[in-house]
Formats: sequence, structure tokens, C-alpha cells
Amino acid sequence: MKMKNENTVPATSVILLLLVLVSSPTFSQDSRPLILEHVNVINPLNDEPLLDQTIVLHAGKIQSISSGPAPMQGERMDLQGAWALPGLIDAHVHVMNIAAARRMLSLGISTGRSLFTWNYADVGLRALHRRGDADIPTILAAGYPVLANPVRFKPDISAIFLDHPALDDLRSLDRIGPDGARRIVRANADRQVDWIKVFANERAGIPETDPRTRNLNNEELRAAVEEATRLGLPVAAHAYSDEGVSAAVNAGVRTVEHGSLITEPTLKLMRDHGTYLVPTLYGFNLTPDSPPEDRALQPRLEMLLKSGRQAVTTARRLGVPIVAGADSGYEDKEPTIIDEIIQLASTGLSNLEAIRSATSLSAECLRISSAKGALKPGMDADLVVYKGNPVKDLVVLREPILVINGGKVFLHKSPF
Repeated sequence: MKMKNENTVPATSVILLLLVLVSSPTFSQDSRPLILEHVNVINPLNDEPLLDQTIVLHAGKIQSISSGPAPMQGERMDLQGAWALPGLIDAHVHVMNIAAARRMLSLGISTGRSLFTWNYADVGLRALHRRGDADIPTILAAGYPVLANPVRFKPDISAIFLDHPALDDLRSLDRIGPDGARRIVRANADRQVDWIKVFANERAGIPETDPRTRNLNNEELRAAVEEATRLGLPVAAHAYSDEGVSAAVNAGVRTVEHGSLITEPTLKLMRDHGTYLVPTLYGFNLTPDSPPEDRALQPRLEMLLKSGRQAVTTARRLGVPIVAGADSGYEDKEPTIIDEIIQLASTGLSNLEAIRSATSLSAECLRISSAKGALKPGMDADLVVYKGNPVKDLVVLREPILVINGGKVFLHKSPF
């Protein structure tokens, strides 16, 4: 993520918010079933779609998927042959505010794993979703990352010492050490986060640091992962190099974020440990809207993109599970999981494999597959509907016509 140094983030486009509000006539849960008729169902768990189906949603869950009409009363929507996917999952976001969360959902992204916010914004967004706010996606929170020296980190994360004054003694240390790593994990756990993030390598997105350089050392990494495991929390590792990734995998992390510089022996180690790769490829692309500081890093970003694409191709060949993450704050014009899905397909994944990386496989990775990532009875009623078949053309993912979040209609654009 091209993270800003400020702790406040500008609001997303007012035009986008007005569009969503106008096209979303209801945010309240209807006690009656919602019946979607004449819809083609893409369940990522299956290779072939189910054509001309009826989906019944009730009490926030998928009640049934079957051919033929549903013999019950309820609100009916004739989708006239449109195509339904489970709500998309972005496994690497940095969503800091409600406007950005709404932009996520307007794109059909109904779940996101946050991997760093200030002031536990991700915990707050999770609370809004859990209380029933239909305009907020499901958020898995991680709070603050575990770093060797939080004071030197850019962007400034000194807010951790305001949220946790008991950690203030760490400000004067050159390194947090194993004990400090455990304390930061416990501080996050006290805020009931869902994941812990650790930095095995330095950042790539600022000129002052080299992504090949280690951040946490082996002892600090092991201490953080051991403490997280003791508390029942999975761990995501920001890592680029063979050394950093290997140390993180051997420590017991569940996911490696980025991994752009890893080679085949390290990928085999990941495969053997069952570690998931979240390559965040699209985040290394420069666009006309890229800020000057990113353009100054153009040679580095181009190298990381080229190497990262090769790592993904090798990972697929070796059987390392590849999960989609946009590494985005979802502010206006920032990249999205749809960009990442298309990027992954360009490395050799089939279109359906790329979609699975942001649905069923992502849900498995994030340990939410009992509720998310597939369309079948009993799952959460998170759906996104398109006029065309996204498996045939991934660009279709950019234009959802219906987004349902926990059984509640958030976005409805009629294309007929």
C-alpha cells in the first residue's frame, strides 16, 4: 500500500457515495425472504456454473439454491440471466474510514482482512458491520503491526503509544526484542483483533528502506508468532526476500504478504508448511495518478513487479496457494481487488483460479470458509451479481449490478 504519513485520510468521492445511496433503496433487514430468480450461479468450489437458478436468502443466510420457482412468499427479483458470485474477499486492505469501506462494498467486495490501521479503525469498522450496518463489509482486524522499532517506521505509527501507554518504554529502545514483540501482540489482542501482522523485511514503498533488509530478527519473529499462536491468532508476515520469508515460515506464520523476491527453494518451503502467498502484484504498478514519491521508486517497483510475477508463476506450478490482496486503502482511484484478480490471471492463473483467489481460497486462508467464499445453503448471504459471465471476461467484475451484504441489498443497478 502507498501509505500516507498523515493519520487522517481524505474522504472518498462524494459522487460515488451519492451513487450508492441513490441506487440502494433499503438498508434494513426485511423479515421476508429475498428471492433471486433466473440467475446463473458461479460457485467457485465447482468448475461449472448452475444455470437459471433461484436463490432464496433469509435471515442473513443463503437458504436454498435450486432450479424452478421458490414456493414461498417474499420479495422477488428477476435477474434475467445475470451471473452471481459470492461476495469478493480482499485479503490485504488498509481501510481507514467509512467512505473507503463503502467503496469496497460498492465494488462487490464484502469481506476484507485489514493489515494495519491507526487507532484501531479496523476494529471500529468491524463493530459497525457486526451491529448490522449494511453499508460496511465484514472486516477482519489486525490493529498495529509488530516492528523492530516502531519509532523509526514510516508512516508514523506513534499512535500505538497513545492507544497503549503501557508500551511507551519501547520508544527508547533500539529494538523491541522478543519481550517487546510479545507485548505488542498482547496489546493488539486486548483490542480483540483477528490477526497479527509482523514485519520480517523492511518496506518497499519508501526510498529510505530496502525491502531486502530484515526488520524483525529471528528471535523477535518467533516470539511474536508464539505469543499470537498462544492467544489463538493467525499471523501474516510482510516479507520480500528469501531470508525474510523463510524466517517467517519457519516461525509459523499463516500468510506471506508480497514475497516478491523469493525463489523456488523458499516457495517449496512455503508449500511444505502450508503457507499462503498473498503477492499484492498490482500494488507495484504505476498509473497516471501515482504520486511523485512513487514515481521516484519506479525502477524498484518495476523490479518487484517482474520478480513477483515470476514468483506467482512458480508458486502455481509448485502448488503454493495464491490469495488475492490489493494492498489498498480503497480511497478514490486507489487499486482494488479486481485489479489484482486480473493481474494474477495475467501470470498464468486461469480466470476461475483468479476468482477463487478472491473467494473460496481466500476464505479458506482466512479461516472463514464456513461462512464466506462460496454460494451454497447455510453460507452468509454475501452476493455480487453481474450482467455478464466474469469467468469468461474478468473485466465484467468492474461493473456489479447488485451487491447484497449479509442478506441486505446495498447496491442495485438495473441493466435491463
